[in-house]
Amino acid sequence: MSIQEKKAIFNILTSVLIMGGYVYYTFVMHAAENMPRIDDIQFWGEFTLTMMIVTIILKIISLIVFAIINAIITKKKDEDFMDEYDKKIEMKSDRNGHFFFIAGFICSMIPIAMGEPVYYMFIIMLSSGFIGGTLGDLWKIYYYRRGI
Repeated sequence: MSIQEKKAIFNILTSVLIMGGYVYYTFVMHAAENMPRIDDIQFWGEFTLTMMIVTIILKIISLIVFAIINAIITKKKDEDFMDEYDKKIEMKSDRNGHFFFIAGFICSMIPIAMGEPVYYMFIIMLSSGFIGGTLGDLWKIYYYRRGI
């Protein structure tokens, strides 16, 4: 298994853990404080901004830990080399993930246009962003296995 496949699998796992942990923390551990505010757009703005900051920080930390553990296990220093083949796979998989997010973003506008509460829009938009990122990593694994 190549380093890019390992990194994609690790990225999927950390994304699920980070998003699941943040949603659990917000809506289960602090449900008494947050559930009455679920219709409030300020709550969703705070939720989204905090989620982005937490995700970025934890992703940076997790990628550093991955690099350290991978270097210890494989005893190779310069294994994270990307050639044109790797860049092509990354561009194709990111494109597919972004297409899914854009479709989800457009779909998230439908509840607003129909007069539904604003939290439907945020849930659809955040879910499509998470699923789009995960699909991008799954496409990377698929393309590396297929040998595009």
